[in-house]
Amino acid sequence: MSKTRNRLLLIFGLLPVVLFIFVVVRYSVNVPWFDDFDPFPDFLRKWILSEGFSEKIKLLFQPNNEHRMVFGKGIAVAYYAVTGELNFTFLHIAGMVFTLGTLLLIWKAFRWAKLPPYFFLPVPFLLFQLQYHLIFLWAICSLQHQPVVFFVCLSMFLLAKNRLGLAILAALCANFAMSNGIFVWVGGAGVLLFQTRYRGLVVWLLSGAVAVALYFSGMSSLNNESSLGFFFQNPHLTFLGFFAFLGGLFDLVPDRSIQVRTALPILMGMMVMIWVAVWLLSYLWPWLRRTLNWTKKVPSWVHSFAVSSEKSDGATLGRAASGRTTFGREALGYFCLGIMLFLLTNAGVIALLRPRFGFFVMVVSNYKIYPALFLVVSYLAFVNSTEGRWQKAGFKLGLAVSVVIYGLTFIHYGPSISERRKYLLTNAYNQEHHGFGLGHVPGSPQAIYVDSLMQFMTERQIYNYPDTFEPLARQIRNAASGSPDSLRFTMEKIPQGLLVTEPGAEIPAGFDSGAYVFLRNRASIYIFKLNQRPYSGRNVLKHYAPGLETVIPYEAFPSGTYDWGILFTPGPEATGRSFVAGNMTLP
Repeated sequence: MSKTRNRLLLIFGLLPVVLFIFVVVRYSVNVPWFDDFDPFPDFLRKWILSEGFSEKIKLLFQPNNEHRMVFGKGIAVAYYAVTGELNFTFLHIAGMVFTLGTLLLIWKAFRWAKLPPYFFLPVPFLLFQLQYHLIFLWAICSLQHQPVVFFVCLSMFLLAKNRLGLAILAALCANFAMSNGIFVWVGGAGVLLFQTRYRGLVVWLLSGAVAVALYFSGMSSLNNESSLGFFFQNPHLTFLGFFAFLGGLFDLVPDRSIQVRTALPILMGMMVMIWVAVWLLSYLWPWLRRTLNWTKKVPSWVHSFAVSSEKSDGATLGRAASGRTTFGREALGYFCLGIMLFLLTNAGVIALLRPRFGFFVMVVSNYKIYPALFLVVSYLAFVNSTEGRWQKAGFKLGLAVSVVIYGLTFIHYGPSISERRKYLLTNAYNQEHHGFGLGHVPGSPQAIYVDSLMQFMTERQIYNYPDTFEPLARQIRNAASGSPDSLRFTMEKIPQGLLVTEPGAEIPAGFDSGAYVFLRNRASIYIFKLNQRPYSGRNVLKHYAPGLETVIPYEAFPSGTYDWGILFTPGPEATGRSFVAGNMTLP
């Protein structure tokens, strides 16, 4: 019976991991998007045209905005060296491997404490979240955030095992993966400080100072003065933003107003931080007594969560007397401590510098790996610091919360992942045929730069656009007039562009199912994705409401007379039904 139960638990625990891998492989599109161009196509073009080893190394370390993506660029170059191509799906998968590595590190650290294996079940449900799909399905984010998280965890793992040299090497990797990797030095310093390894702390701090100086060497101004000015005018947004960021995994109604959307993340971020503050005090208070001869006794409500085997006030702070493996608990505690200090520093800096771009940034998808890790570490710290009924209650609560979040995430973020794939394919078609679409305003200097860059890539057959929409374009060319009676599509001119709406239609379910509006004349066909209207009611189990809409920017097509119409793709085949709904003239 025990073997059967263990197998069932293993299958249950692996479920989110397998689904995560499936989603990455299934919904990844070999298409660059927005910020991808600088660190991948443009970098690769410069790499190909550069001469000499030193120039290539300089390109590898050259900053992209405020980040140095050494590992991301290195992986792209390695793939090009082997295949002669640039493939964004490969970059997505490569980023995913780092998160799989993070799970393995957390599992190994968890095993130190000799806790029941089933206590680990909430971890994969919290860590492998679809909420951060803009990390694992967007190349630049995939190879920034996921490597940083992996190398931070690796560094803290090695520090907890007293492997200082290797920990510094892993920290250097985190340092140069992206800008927030520099906060690894804060986490490691905290671990060494509370371990009272002061010689190691000096070496760590000196290494960190050199690494941070090298990171910012030659980097242009980050223009954070305006963020500080915004903070002084709106300090409450930084305060609330800190908790919204940490509680970001409770962003379970992403289509509601920002006030409604962030209410639960702020509340839950505050509640979890109460526990985290108590847990951090269980390290700080005994250290103050030992180091500074502080006379205040450790409060019982702090003392009860300590995992150190050392004594304070004549009492054992750990629970060696009750038979638990103190060394393994201490090692897991220090592992969690280092990661937590990194996460809190990262959250504080983001809450300070990012609210000026809009409070939604606190719960944006491409930051969500950090609140996921925050909940993982908070949970592990609790089950590592408690015994008996409190420990079991923590496990039950952690499992329930993780599964509920995971289920609601599938409802609200699963459709977004599917629709984003179609959106990228639509824009890739327009980019290939009309020189715009992949994230920049048509006709802007950035769009012209992207067009020339992609022409360089395609002419040399380094990159090939997906051909998914070619059959659809042929069908659109042959579409005839005649809208079905059940559909009431309208087009009207508004300041932002052409607004196309239908009050009651719904996009049929399916991997390749979708709804699109097209403009065509004798020379060209332009395709734009129609979006299902978001649901804004009280039912948290609903994501969409009836009705379709989209806005076509005027800059997206030249002046002239066009037929406009609708294309539905109802099934797995790249065919569907299309019709011309009318014509329009843009002077």
